[in-house]
Parts: sequence; C-alpha cells; structure tokens
Amino acid sequence: MSIAYLNGEWNPMGETKISVLDRGFMFGDGVYEVVPVYERKPFTLKEHLARLGRSLAEIKITNPMDELTWVALIEEAIERSDEHDALVYIQVTRGASASREHVWPKQTPATVLVMVYDAPTLSRKDVTPYKMITLDDFRWQKGHIKSVSLVAAGLFKNEAVSRGADDSILIKNGFVTEASASNVYIVKDGVLITPPTSNAILHGITRHLVLSLARGDKISVEEREISVAELDAADEVIISSAGHEVWPVGSVNGAPVGNGEGGVVWQRLDQLFQDYKSAAE
Repeated sequence: MSIAYLNGEWNPMGETKISVLDRGFMFGDGVYEVVPVYERKPFTLKEHLARLGRSLAEIKITNPMDELTWVALIEEAIERSDEHDALVYIQVTRGASASREHVWPKQTPATVLVMVYDAPTLSRKDVTPYKMITLDDFRWQKGHIKSVSLVAAGLFKNEAVSRGADDSILIKNGFVTEASASNVYIVKDGVLITPPTSNAILHGITRHLVLSLARGDKISVEEREISVAELDAADEVIISSAGHEVWPVGSVNGAPVGNGEGGVVWQRLDQLFQDYKSAAE
C-alpha cells in the first residue's frame, strides 16, 4: 500500500492533500530527498538526511526535525507500508502562506511530506542498457540543491522519450554535467571519469558511494570535466541514482557505446554495489 505522511497525519497517498497556498505548490519553494529501501530497511539514510539539511539551509528553511525524529518517522512510514524494496520520498516546503506573494511568510510551519512507493528498478531483474541523447543544460546555477522545482528535468526527460530514448545527458559549455535525474560517468581505458563536485551537479549519495567503492577496489577514478568528444569516444557510459543504483548506457544519440551492453567496469561496480548493499541489510 502506498502510504503518505503529511504534517502529522497518515493517509493513503491518493487521499493526501495540501493547501493551494502551500509554497511548494505555488512557487516550487522546497526541497526533497529519495531514499532507497531494501528488505524494509532504509539505505544510506544518514547521508540523505544530511543532504536534506544542507538543501534546506541553502534556501533558508529551518529543518523541522532533528535526525532522530526523521529516522523514527521514516521507519514508521516503511512499517505502515507493505513495500519491501521501495523508495521513501521526503519533501519539505516553506509551508502555506496567507496569500500568494514572493516575500517569505514569517513564523509559518514547514510542510513535511513523506511517501513510500514501489521502485521496479531496484529489483535488478531486467537491467537493460539505456538509450540516451544529449541536450543543452539550461538550468539555474544551483544544481547542488535538491529542489522540488523540476520543470527542467521534466522537459529533458520527455524530450528524450519523444525521440525514442530513455533519458538525456546534459551538456553545458561543451562539457557533461549530469542526466535529468542521475549522475553520469564515462569509462576510457579502464579509468572511471565523472564531472567534479560543484554547484553544477547534484552531489549524489549514490555517486559518492560508487566512487568510494571504485577506489576501494583499485579502479582508477578521475573527477574532472568531460568533453562532448570524450563522451562520444567513451568505452562505457554509466549513470547512478538512488532509484537506479548503477546503470549502464547502451547508446548516446543513436551511436552504440562499446558493444551496446554493460561493460566490464559497470559490471564490477554493480557487483560491488550489490555486495555493499547486502552487507548493509
């Protein structure tokens, strides 16, 4: 059952309602996190809650809960649902204003939403390499904030789908930033390369884990800018996110990447990730 918590009340997801004056609805004035759940246990929860706190601080919303309260709430949400492998969605907005205006309301309690829902990509039953296209990254310069303002991400994703692809890889000033909802890596001559941590990309929790696992396994890692030419010449292209873990890319702009299947570095990273996940359960 898809369950949702909103400001102290539990209801089925489809019956959960907010005020039309909530600033998340009106202005996209809020942030979110997506936490994977394996066998009813949240994965990398501490790291996700830390990033939630950083995003809230960036847009000057006071975190409505401390870490222990968040953990208890999320564990209760999982317990109330009947999902085993799932995603927990956390959203915090600036709350409901008395009227629609750009000036932030004073002393308005934040809106807190937590939902639990199924995530088919976590089953690992069918890992089909993605078809990707490249698109110009026209977003704002605060990509490290996990904002609920996702109009651009929707445009990127739907443009890709309309062209028969699964998603898009974004290019800014001739260099790769990320995909519409995931971090991007290339592999060349056995070296795993990913754009550097900056305000241009989301500081992915899964990205951080993947890089840590790679280094621990003696895979060569470079965090640096990736040109379009390097993307086109890559031996492998990989994406990662909470919902996809580590996922192979089979083609970019219609041209196959390697043999069009997951390459040896992706296979190794995926195994490392699955082993780490199993040890954490």
